Amino acid sequence: MKDLRTTPTVRPFARRQPRGRGARGLSLVELMVALAVGALVSVAVLGVLVEAEGRKRVTTRLNDLEQAGALALYQIDTLARSAGSGFTAVAGTGYGCVLHAKATSGQTLPLSAALPAPFENVDPDGSGQFLLAPVLILPGATAHPDASRPSDALLLMSGTAAAGGVATSVTAAPGTALSVPQTLTFHANELLLLHDPVAASCAVSQVASTFAGPPATSLPLGGDFHAATVGGLSLAGLGDKTQVLPLGVPAAGTSPQFLVLGVGAEQTLFAYDLLQTDGQDRALRALAAGVYAMHAVYGVDNDDDGRIDAWASPSSGTYAASGLVAGTTGLPAIFKRIKAIRVALVLRSLQPEKTVQSADSLHLFADLEPVGLNLLRTLDAAERHYRYRVVETTVVLRNPVGVS
Repeated sequence: MKDLRTTPTVRPFARRQPRGRGARGLSLVELMVALAVGALVSVAVLGVLVEAEGRKRVTTRLNDLEQAGALALYQIDTLARSAGSGFTAVAGTGYGCVLHAKATSGQTLPLSAALPAPFENVDPDGSGQFLLAPVLILPGATAHPDASRPSDALLLMSGTAAAGGVATSVTAAPGTALSVPQTLTFHANELLLLHDPVAASCAVSQVASTFAGPPATSLPLGGDFHAATVGGLSLAGLGDKTQVLPLGVPAAGTSPQFLVLGVGAEQTLFAYDLLQTDGQDRALRALAAGVYAMHAVYGVDNDDDGRIDAWASPSSGTYAASGLVAGTTGLPAIFKRIKAIRVALVLRSLQPEKTVQSADSLHLFADLEPVGLNLLRTLDAAERHYRYRVVETTVVLRNPVGVS
């Protein structure tokens, strides 16, 4: 019998389990390094974002200025190119006649009260009289937004009648109706320009709504824009050489444009309808934003060859606004020599920057410096924190070009 006490006991292999290690965290030094690296990365990313947003903001503001300038120049170009339309047929005697007009609000021309801002200082001769002319530059007539350096105002006039430019002579002195050879070019409710070359007077009247059209030879007068007497001018007092021109029908969307353009509050280019064809409350309207100042000069044809041969100031000399008033000798000839206007707009960003962004001056009409028509507009310390753009355009007056 085998002795079990001497037999060794065989045990299965048992793997020894290693002693587990305790969880180990970051040391204080490692934590501080991680925070420092994270802060540096955050600052770098923030700097990149700030720089990118800054460039984006600058680009956006410059784009806004460019778009505002393009819109403003388009509006001026559209209105100025049609200036004189509808009444060039009477340019020889009609240019420079004193306008008389009435609207639903009462007498509109000559002015019976000051125009609303920014045109409260617009008064060409100081007596409220406005003369018939395709274009007239009124220097320093609008004091907004900088009263110390006022901007110019533009006076633009044009008709929009389908048969505009065709003058019809009356066969008898005007009264409650006009006796004319034909009425083919006239419509009911149409505005009319009555010009008496002998009296050098002009009146805006209106065809009555009862007008039935050709073949009648009597043109009845009536409506909101008709009055027997306006500003001391009686229609019955006009002579038998009076000429009649159609200007357009406001109700049909073809209102004549007798407008004053200028810069007003909030850097806005405004237009005011002197005839108030859409009503007194809608006579003033905004055309474009971002316009800080406006200045203009004339392109003139001094030798009557149909070509622009000189630029003229609206502040002095033959074409000074102060001299283009009723009674001036040779006034129609002076207006006929104006063939173009050159307009410069100063555009400014709406918000200032923290740092200086502009030079200490802006140069307008720089190429006209040899003839003394350039304009240097200085900027003070506060103004230099804004961004500026100067845009210029030359508008040829299509209708007066062929008038000699």
